[in-house]
Amino acid sequence: MRRTITALAAFVAVLVPGAAGGAESSTRYIVVLAGEQTAGGFDLAGTRAAVLALVSTAGGTVTNDLTRQIGVLVATSASTSFDETLAASTLVSSVGADFAWQGVPAVGPQPSADPLEAIQWDMQQIRTEQAHAIEAGVRAVDVGVLDTGIDGRHPDFLGADGINVDCARGRNSIAFLPTGPGAGNPDPCTDNQFHGTHVAGTIAARANGLGIVGVAPNVTLVPVKVCDSTGFCYASAAVDGITYAGDQRFDVINMSFFVDDNEFQQSTEFKCMDDPVQRTFRQAVERAIQYARNQGVTPVAALGNSDEDLAHPSEPNENNCDVVPAETQGVVGTMALGRGSEKAGYSNYGTGATDVAAPGGTANGDCTRGVPSTTPGGTYGCFQGTSMASPHAAGVAALIVSRFGELGADGDVKMSPQKVEDYLQSTTVDIGLPGYDECFGNGRIDALRAVRHDTSALSDPAAPHCPEYAE
Repeated sequence: MRRTITALAAFVAVLVPGAAGGAESSTRYIVVLAGEQTAGGFDLAGTRAAVLALVSTAGGTVTNDLTRQIGVLVATSASTSFDETLAASTLVSSVGADFAWQGVPAVGPQPSADPLEAIQWDMQQIRTEQAHAIEAGVRAVDVGVLDTGIDGRHPDFLGADGINVDCARGRNSIAFLPTGPGAGNPDPCTDNQFHGTHVAGTIAARANGLGIVGVAPNVTLVPVKVCDSTGFCYASAAVDGITYAGDQRFDVINMSFFVDDNEFQQSTEFKCMDDPVQRTFRQAVERAIQYARNQGVTPVAALGNSDEDLAHPSEPNENNCDVVPAETQGVVGTMALGRGSEKAGYSNYGTGATDVAAPGGTANGDCTRGVPSTTPGGTYGCFQGTSMASPHAAGVAALIVSRFGELGADGDVKMSPQKVEDYLQSTTVDIGLPGYDECFGNGRIDALRAVRHDTSALSDPAAPHCPEYAE
């Protein structure tokens, strides 16, 4: 997420593996257990009692138990041999040390909120106003915003039927981590930064005569905090948040972040299978995504902002390395466009990684080129990033569920993730090279075509080709 908005770092801090609040000798571990993922949960290779006994014998304490859903648990231990002991067991697939706060952050300048211009070029690009005449979303459709929290008191989330941010169902997935200055306010409806509120506004700011209008203004937003006040997104928190989305059976989740694996502002964007800790993170996220999809969740994620060809990443990130969760199987990977439907210079791309293209902007602070949306305290700001592109795709997915999902006896609307993906990708506008291409994937999302389920061939000849084609 930090690479989403460059030059806007609000905090400087030190993160080290093994720090656990005041207990400096305690290390937090993610433990991926042996077994098999099923549609209803996870079948352990052994018994849960045996797993808990193993952790206890090795000198550990379980702090978050996700064994039932995805066969993953988070544990802390002061023992220097804890990971070796667990890794030697047939009950365990892999184990890796997670990261936590140590030290006090130095506070730098906060991102300023620019006055919002009346014209939202991003929404014009994907024709949301025309789509709203057909479908503007329904409150029974839940979109989980896995981020820094949402300012649930922002006036642009208030409509005639009340606030569309469900604070009661919100979750603070960093709550079980050691407390520290990065943890911020535990309330999911208090944004510890600005990122989550900006993302949420793009998805579902209300059509209430104030500020902006989101892609799906009538759906319900649920805040799930997986990133702390610096934008550091712990692997254990991300896994918990994705699993929680499955438990709650959200319809769509937006993930405008990549899982961190190193010290603050030194984390690697790619997670490589030949690194045992990064492999643990990848396996845990993969299980969480699969579990969430099995519960009906459509996951959408930002591809990242390093201008990398993810199919052929630069050294030392070879092809056994992925951006997580964006490249995790079952996730709709979203790249970023500028105002003219050009590839945003920072946006990652790549065959097999790029599913759809969406407006992400090409400037911070300039609302003619950056994406305008809500920011905490009733304010607005304009920013760039694949983090800004992903919620546009998540919003269109929410419109698709609202329009074509089936209303169950429990009053909930459901549509399979595979069907949502098919509707989203088959109704895009073809840009760049004809058909699927490495840069724009299946094409630029289009809200109007999506709510009509218009799968007829449509291209935009005015859209520029990707500069990478010439390489």
